[in-house]
Amino acid sequence: MRLFKFSGLVIIMMLLVVSCKSKKDTTDTGSDTPEVTAEMEVSEIQMSESLMLPKAIDAVTVNSLKMVGIDTLAVNVSYGGCKLHDFVLYGNHSYQKSLPPKIGLALIHDAHGDKCKKQTTETLYFNIKEIRVPDHKEDYVVVVYVNQSVGLSVDYKY
Repeated sequence: MRLFKFSGLVIIMMLLVVSCKSKKDTTDTGSDTPEVTAEMEVSEIQMSESLMLPKAIDAVTVNSLKMVGIDTLAVNVSYGGCKLHDFVLYGNHSYQKSLPPKIGLALIHDAHGDKCKKQTTETLYFNIKEIRVPDHKEDYVVVVYVNQSVGLSVDYKY
């Protein structure tokens, strides 16, 4: 009887392990990178000639970065608010001297005075083609990070 209970327990554990198998990570930028769809509202990055990028107006947390298609950066953000908020992504051509080069972008959040405490999470889409390194038109990689988020970056391969 004891052997039967042990065998049953082992079978249940095996089923749990098999059923909990993780799904494929969609954050890699390989050939199965998702494509831009008509439902996505893609904004253009705002390029600045100045080395000083604007400082954020209202608080925003960058949760994750992912490339969608070739030139579209998906930025998943969280912020407090209940109304419509505006976001602008700023960049310039100030690359860090590294291989591959790195570039920091600034995501500016304007809550328009919304004081609601409800936590909102959404994904924003930006066309970042303008940050391509001028001397490298194709077959190149730039590491992109937003708002100096520690540990969050994505490889922009073009």
